[in-house]
Amino acid sequence: MTEYQELAQREVVGYWRAILTTLKQRHLLKQRPQQGGYVVPQALALLDQERCYFILDMLRLGGIPREKWLDRHLWHQWRAALSGRKVAVADGYGLVVIVARKPGLPTAKRLPSVISLDNDRLPDGLYTVCLGLDKRGPVILDVAGAERAILCGGTSGSGKTNLMQSIILQLCRKHGPSEFQVCIVDTKQVDFTGTFARLPHLFAPIAYTIDDGARLIEKVEQERQRRQALMAQAGVNDWRLLDGLGLLLLVVDEAADFAKSAAMETLVEVARKGRAMGVSILVGTQLPSAKVIDAQVRANLPCAIALQCRTHIESQAILGRGGAESLDRPGLAMLYHDGKWRKVQTLRVDLDSDGTGAAIAERVAVPQAPVLEEIEQELVRYALQELDGRFTINRLAEAFAGRVSRRQIVKLGQKWEMRGWLTTPAHATDARRVTAELAALVPESLPPAQGRENGHTVTGETGGNRGVPTVTGAVTGTVPPFLQCKQVTGV
Repeated sequence: MTEYQELAQREVVGYWRAILTTLKQRHLLKQRPQQGGYVVPQALALLDQERCYFILDMLRLGGIPREKWLDRHLWHQWRAALSGRKVAVADGYGLVVIVARKPGLPTAKRLPSVISLDNDRLPDGLYTVCLGLDKRGPVILDVAGAERAILCGGTSGSGKTNLMQSIILQLCRKHGPSEFQVCIVDTKQVDFTGTFARLPHLFAPIAYTIDDGARLIEKVEQERQRRQALMAQAGVNDWRLLDGLGLLLLVVDEAADFAKSAAMETLVEVARKGRAMGVSILVGTQLPSAKVIDAQVRANLPCAIALQCRTHIESQAILGRGGAESLDRPGLAMLYHDGKWRKVQTLRVDLDSDGTGAAIAERVAVPQAPVLEEIEQELVRYALQELDGRFTINRLAEAFAGRVSRRQIVKLGQKWEMRGWLTTPAHATDARRVTAELAALVPESLPPAQGRENGHTVTGETGGNRGVPTVTGAVTGTVPPFLQCKQVTGV
């Protein structure tokens, strides 16, 4: 026996003696009148870095009833006897006494209420996403494998849509449009607009009505059948063996819109047969009930994720069991993963324009096309029309005196030069010049041909937004750098 083994054995024996001594003090150990001594419970001891586990022999509990082992007053007395080490008894298929090896070490960790999505959270595997964190660490889903058909439900405001946005943006961040495409049905018309409508990974335009959603679901089924025919022709049984096929993810934000309809039947068909063809599905609902999620739907969406639910019945509709009604904050989810029921704090996607939200959006989402303020447009237009394209600080300050200060123009010039919107002067006495990219952001500042050279078409809006440019074509062509495929290893 090594020195380490001797120390470990001495530690385990010390814990067990303290446990037995406490049982004796509470008069739970039975005496043996003839043989003398006490009837002692038997256990198998296991040791890891943080805890010691005593797996009790259920046939030799020393005559101590099961409910006595689960008495929290007994646990507190054990803790006092073990120098403040926390003690608990797990009750499953048997009883396990768990002793923390360090005094004061908690037996459970409370998850943080907000965990932001950023590049550091992205897992390495192909088509894998980080759902969030549980007390053991990151919970990873394989959207092309075991978690290819996901049901996500919870009451309004529970974080269901945020979870779906996180999965989409992670896949877009890690894979190019040739490797991953997504179809989105958003009948609420508010959650997947803007950023998501401009994703280069869209298989088809986002459907914002029930009729368009039904047609999009049917289109995905047609694509599944097309892939099935290609695989049959090539004699392969896995979509990864064919060149030119990437993962296709169908996202339906609200399943209740299609309950008991032909579109729902098609949805179930895609979920049932899509795996071999590389078609995955993510379905959400904030109205979890047997009418929306019947037995057939649940059977074909095996990965069920429940967020806050109002009742045990809603939790039952999503998970097949209760528990989600006790979740106490938005973003906290419950699911069965890797053979265990887990509580997970899901990653938060903040696409707002302030602070952290802007930084997250810049890294994992498509940015908004730049729009200049009215005074900025006038400065650029004056430089082009009156100064032959030169952004001369003194001349601009004179022309716009009383409307914008010289200092503001200097800062604006520095910012635009850093963005590449103004040229860097060769000499200190030279003026910066307006580039075609900056000129394209100002209506009627360039001839159409010059604007097209930069890949943008600029038009003026009508009505209340007159004079504010609309830039189209900004997300076509090459993939933006923040959505370029991340190098990954593994499958």
